[in-house]
Amino acid sequence: MAEALHALKGVIGMARKISYGIAISQEILGEGASVPFQGGIPEGMAKAAAMGFDCVEIHIRNPSGFDAKALARNADETGVRIAAIGTGLEYGKNGLSLTSDDPAVRAGAVQRMREHIDLAAHFGAVVFLGLIRGKCGSRARHAEYLDRLAGQLALLATYAAQRKVPTGLEPIAYYFSDLLNTTDETLDFLARPGLESIGLLLDTHHMFLEDKDMDESFRKCAGRITHVHISDSNRRYPGAGNVDYQRVARSLDAIGYCGAVSLEILPAPSADEAARRGIAWMQETWGQ
Repeated sequence: MAEALHALKGVIGMARKISYGIAISQEILGEGASVPFQGGIPEGMAKAAAMGFDCVEIHIRNPSGFDAKALARNADETGVRIAAIGTGLEYGKNGLSLTSDDPAVRAGAVQRMREHIDLAAHFGAVVFLGLIRGKCGSRARHAEYLDRLAGQLALLATYAAQRKVPTGLEPIAYYFSDLLNTTDETLDFLARPGLESIGLLLDTHHMFLEDKDMDESFRKCAGRITHVHISDSNRRYPGAGNVDYQRVARSLDAIGYCGAVSLEILPAPSADEAARRGIAWMQETWGQ
C-alpha cells in the first residue's frame, strides 16, 4: 500500500492545491453519524488543528444562534478555516424539508437555508444541500417533487449569488432519499433554468453506491465541484472499505480540483483514530 501511494505522488506531483478538512458538529450526534468530532465547534477546530487539518466543515442547525465573530476568532486562533456548512440537521433534527407537502415547512426550510447562507458569507464557506431536499416516497409523484425542489433551490441560488456564497447540491444514496441519487441525474437537474449557479458536492461513498463510473462522474463535473467528501463504501475512513482512492486522487488531479477534501466519516474505530487514518491518507497522497 505504501509503495503504491508513493508511486501515486509521482503521478499527481507534490505541489499541493487541495486543503484537508474534517466534519465537526456542535451537538453530540452519536456513533451512527458521519461526523468524527462532535460536541463543540471550538473543541472540534482545536482537535482538527492539532492533527494537521487545514479546514473544517461544521454541521449545525439554527444558524442564527451562532456568533459569527466568535467562530471567526476560533478560526484565527486555531489556523483552521471554516470551509463548508452542512445543513442536514435541519432535516434530521428540525424536520425541515424543501419538498415537504406542507407549504409552511417548505417556507421554513428556505428561510433557514438563507440563515445558513448568511453565516457562511462571513467565512467564504460553501453551503451544501443534502438531506434537506427531503424524500418523495412515491414514484408517481417524483416529477412533482423535483419541480418543487427546483423552485425552492432557484430562490436560494439567487440569494446565495447575492451574498457571494458558493453552494453544493449533493447526490446522495438511495437509503437517504429517493431524489437525485446519481451524479448524472443531479447534473441534469441542475441544467434547469435558475439553477445554473449551484455547484456540486461529490461524496465518494454515495458515488461508489450510485455511479457506474466515478472517474467519469468527476470528469463531467469539472469546474463545478465546490466541495468533496471523502468517505469509503462503508462510510468509514479511506482504506477501510472498497473505494479505489488512488483513482479518486488521480481523477481530482486530472480535473484540476483545488478545493477541500473533507472527511465525512463514521467515528470508528474511534473518532481520533478515524481522523488520524484519514489525514494520513491525504498526506501520503497529496503531501504535507
